[in-house]
Amino acid sequence: MGIPELKEIIKLKLENADERVLRIVDSVLNEYSKETIAFDSKGYALNLEEYHLKVEEGFEDIKNNKTFSNDEMASKIQQLKKQ
Repeated sequence: MGIPELKEIIKLKLENADERVLRIVDSVLNEYSKETIAFDSKGYALNLEEYHLKVEEGFEDIKNNKTFSNDEMASKIQQLKKQ
């Protein structure tokens, strides 16, 4: 069984679940979103919610043309190495 099938089965079960089960699932998902899943460029731990925010910030940067070419980035790295 793949992820799409599993999600569909869980959705169907949640539609018929009582309040106790829904609260348990909510609690589990809240705890899951607090776990460290990645680190930012400065080494800070990110949970799922923070990670999604960073991804959205990246998309905004791209839309606003706040990006560097590979050559520009290589130059910046060389400058940092000299410091």
